[in-house]
Amino acid sequence: MDPVARMRDLAAQVLEHRRRYYVLDAPTVSDAEYDALERELRQLESQYPLLADPNSPTQRVGAPPLESFPKARHQTPMLSLDNAYSEQELREWEARVLKGLLPGTKPVYAAELKVDGLSLSLRYEGRRLVEAITRGDGETGEVVTENAKTISDIPIVLPEEAPERLEARGEVFLSRRRWEELNDQRDARGEARFANPRNAASGTMKLLDSRMVAARRLQFLPWQMLGAFNHAEAMRRLSDWGFSAMPAKIEGDLEAVLAFIETQREGRLKLPFDTDGVVIKVVDLVLQERLGTTDRVPRWAIAFKYPALQATTTVLGITWQVGRSGKLTPVAELEAVEVAGSTVRRATLHNADELERLGVQVGCRVFIEKGGDVIPKVVSVVPGTMPADAVPAAVPSACPVCGGPVAKDSEDEVAVRCQNPECPAKLEARFLHLGSRVALDVEGMGDALVEQLVASGQFTQPWEIFHLLADRGQGLAYLAGLERMAEKSAQNLLAALDVARTKPLGRWIHALGIPFVGAKTAELLAEAFPGLKALWDADEDSLKGVEEVGPKVAAAIRAFVSIHPDLPEKLGSMGISPEVPAIRDRSSLPLTGQVAVVTGTLPSLSREDAEALLKRLGAKVTGSVSAKTTVLVAGEKAGSKLTKAQELGIPIQDETWLLSQ
Repeated sequence: MDPVARMRDLAAQVLEHRRRYYVLDAPTVSDAEYDALERELRQLESQYPLLADPNSPTQRVGAPPLESFPKARHQTPMLSLDNAYSEQELREWEARVLKGLLPGTKPVYAAELKVDGLSLSLRYEGRRLVEAITRGDGETGEVVTENAKTISDIPIVLPEEAPERLEARGEVFLSRRRWEELNDQRDARGEARFANPRNAASGTMKLLDSRMVAARRLQFLPWQMLGAFNHAEAMRRLSDWGFSAMPAKIEGDLEAVLAFIETQREGRLKLPFDTDGVVIKVVDLVLQERLGTTDRVPRWAIAFKYPALQATTTVLGITWQVGRSGKLTPVAELEAVEVAGSTVRRATLHNADELERLGVQVGCRVFIEKGGDVIPKVVSVVPGTMPADAVPAAVPSACPVCGGPVAKDSEDEVAVRCQNPECPAKLEARFLHLGSRVALDVEGMGDALVEQLVASGQFTQPWEIFHLLADRGQGLAYLAGLERMAEKSAQNLLAALDVARTKPLGRWIHALGIPFVGAKTAELLAEAFPGLKALWDADEDSLKGVEEVGPKVAAAIRAFVSIHPDLPEKLGSMGISPEVPAIRDRSSLPLTGQVAVVTGTLPSLSREDAEALLKRLGAKVTGSVSAKTTVLVAGEKAGSKLTKAQELGIPIQDETWLLSQ
């Protein structure tokens, strides 16, 4: 093959593999194989510089820095969108759409995720990218063509089947995984963190040095092709021509749009990038033109906005919570703010090291977010908001609840713990854990009740609450006599406790609060030992024979047993008889004998759903990759588990493979 033909072939392969890696997240070659292709291309281009294509993918490393960005007017203004926040507002918008069309017209709508990034317009002449302009004020933006050329999923040259001239518009964004990597790098350099992926993407596109832009690895999703007769068809064509495809979209009537909005309310949180809503458009260009625009927004499109996942607020104080193991956790007390549909007044700061890293102090403003998590967390301090007289929060020298001594259990541990075994805060936390959804799921066992139970001095262990079932009348009288505990609430709590007595063994093992024994390990223990008595009788070697139970966990279980040697008998005397898992014949299941690990964010399944499905298919599911692992199911943000699996030569599969079993 002559050098020019070989360079073209290599360039096509490199572009396709970049698309599969960065756009589809479905690579078909290893990193080493990809590197070999790109290395050969670079060598040929170096050997034959006059024959090299200036639009080669190897050129996406950026150009020398600019002094400033020139301005340019949009040939067609980049309008904003009206926002809707409820079903009623969307129905009112449709009523306006129908009023502007001929009677009897039934428009088809396209609904797509609204990517939270920076809007960009791309103009192609002779199928080559000649200009990229930011939205700016909608009329005039900044020309950032060199920066746009560094983005892997923006084609520099379109294929022959594309029109000679084309203008595509879309969103530049940064994946959450890449945002976290950039923040780790900035932490190491002592630089301020990016508050969120959108800020990082916006700031990156404003860099005058496109070589730095290339290093950030931005991405692009199109949401419009100007002049297209049918919007949905235009998006399909752009995908065929090398652009990324929107991962979630539908076409249909307003009822289909409303259903899509509800589906994506949770589904969007599993995507690798941030979204803040859904954009709804009339598909047909003729109808779009009939509806027209105002001086600010098109009448044929609207954005439905979900409640914000991130907000800024002021830190009013920093307090320290004591957990069931005695761990002291700093908590930011916040000025009330709405985040993701709920009012947030507190956010965890995790530990003293994280508190120091974030630099949070009383009086500063902070970014907080929920994202896919239920518990709000502090992301970063808003630059320039630290009060001049702010003082760093100190780790308490004594337990803030009982006044007992605090210390680290070992030198290499981050957490500081209360050392008082009778600390009431520990007992409260253990009560709450026992009644939590992931344990026995005892409805009604909330903070207010637990605080009174511990304050009464009648309980030294959380499971002792089941003594209230021995004499229902006396138990009912005791509970009903507590503050804000009416007789009906007391009856409901007793009923919930009665149901909990026969909850599955795995839940009971988890509910006991044995150190280092989480829900998954508890399930594995329940499968290995047919009852609490069998678990109590197991020695360390037997325990270590259970998947995921190493020396540390086995020692913790034996230490817990030594403190509560008669616990199985005591629980039995209270009528507690956990349901033992049935021994199932797994020999005919498709994944029998497989040892699976799930890592990263899958497109549609939660981690828990994926693990449950693997178990139903016969696989044993563990939490860490080892030589015993036979398959890794990986999604976005796979991280170190993916790396280790690759090093060990363990087969790596995706959600599609799992669903096909």
